[in-house]
Amino acid sequence: MPVRRTTSPGFNDDRYRAVIVTLLERRKQLGISQQSLAERLGLHKQFVSRVELGERRLDFVEFADFVRALGLEPDVLIASVPLPPRRADEG
Repeated sequence: MPVRRTTSPGFNDDRYRAVIVTLLERRKQLGISQQSLAERLGLHKQFVSRVELGERRLDFVEFADFVRALGLEPDVLIASVPLPPRRADEG
C-alpha cells in the first residue's frame, strides 16, 4: 500500500486562525501594543504584526513564548483546539 503524504493546511486551517485571533484579542484585552508585546518577546514589532495578519506562522517554541507573554498557558490554549474532522477514508 503506498504511503499517502499529507501536509498541514497551515494558515488556511480554521483552527490555526482561531488560535491567532484568540492571541490578538488577548493582547488587545490587556491593552498591550504590538510594540510592547514584541519587546516582551525580544523581537521586532513586525514579527507580531505578521503573525497577527497571518503572514508569519509560529513554530512551537515561538507559540509558547507568545502565549506566555500574554499571560496564558500553552497547554490550556492547545487543549481548546478541536480535533480535525475525520475524513471518510479514515474509518
